[in-house]
Amino acid sequence: MLAGGGARGAYEMGALSVLAPVLEARGERVEILVGTSVGGINAAYLAANAHRPLSEAAAGGMDVWRNLRYRDAMRPLLSPSSLSKLARFLGTCLGLPVKAVPSLLDTAPLRKTLDRVIDFGRIADNVSGEAAPLHAVGVVATSYETGRSIVFHQGGVTPPTNDERAIDYVAAHLTNVHVLASGAIPVVFPAVEVTEPASWRGWYGDGGVRLNAPLDPALELGAQRVIVIGLNSAEVPKELPVTTRPDLFDGASSLLGVLADQLTNDVATLTEINEAVERGDDSDKGSPRQKIPYIFVVPSHRMKIGGIALDIYKRHYTSLRALLRSPNLALLGRITDAARNRMHSELYSYLFLGREFIDELIELGRTDAQRWLDTEHDEWPWRVGDPTEA
Repeated sequence: MLAGGGARGAYEMGALSVLAPVLEARGERVEILVGTSVGGINAAYLAANAHRPLSEAAAGGMDVWRNLRYRDAMRPLLSPSSLSKLARFLGTCLGLPVKAVPSLLDTAPLRKTLDRVIDFGRIADNVSGEAAPLHAVGVVATSYETGRSIVFHQGGVTPPTNDERAIDYVAAHLTNVHVLASGAIPVVFPAVEVTEPASWRGWYGDGGVRLNAPLDPALELGAQRVIVIGLNSAEVPKELPVTTRPDLFDGASSLLGVLADQLTNDVATLTEINEAVERGDDSDKGSPRQKIPYIFVVPSHRMKIGGIALDIYKRHYTSLRALLRSPNLALLGRITDAARNRMHSELYSYLFLGREFIDELIELGRTDAQRWLDTEHDEWPWRVGDPTEA
């Protein structure tokens, strides 16, 4: 299960690169992949490479991330189309009769990049037939029409609708469109029109808006063990005194943190279910009849990734030379005032496709995965009980 987090997705591949050899040595395979937002991109990549050993697929995924640049995902901030969009946005703010702006940034290059690095046709081969390495793969998007979470999945039996959590499951032949929709962060990136399957045609946005931690879909698709890789710590944040009034970017960063907290809550719920099963308490008819062991890899503390982004931005992207060498990343940093504090750099990190940052994220993922493996668990490397007691 791969959570969302924009440019921070390199962390997930780093973590998998450490977990994979351990799982392979134990004869354990990853058979179900589910991702939200950038986790959906990683899930699709891994699904297209599921015929290879997981360690090889993760190594290839790290190479993809290391070679990814701003221009591969978004049009330049100073391109004619971007400047035109900015002018229209200002015109809208002034009440002028201009065409509405679909988003602040343009992700048109990302479509070609996805087709270049992900063999979507191979996914069908990897989920079909008894000898297929995968059982199912799913990506989560949010319907702009209904506000519900839509899990587009390839392979496996389509689970029933979950009205309690507003989740619908749709069998689909996954393409770059479904993956783009899963990662279309509202306001920042444009909504994506999904046309297949025809009965679910409509406009979709980032799956993390309602379901940043797709743990339920993974279980509904048949997972009996889950690997959960998140991009925010499970640590409960300490309340710090606020000495200045929070601004727009502080608020946006806090909102992203709230969305990320869904992951911790879902893992906590999973451990409660496991404990209930161990006690033989079957009073909750909605609970699974068996324990679900899990691996849970996240950064060691809240704002860890934001702190890395702050340090790298200050060291590499604040000078005039940086503005000339990497104008998009340097300008984005100035727009979000990334050097101000960790809250600002936390927000900046979702768009920070800088080589130095990607390298650090991969290493952080590897370090945190190794930390999990170095910890004693009740069913090592799997855990059943509360992760905070590890």
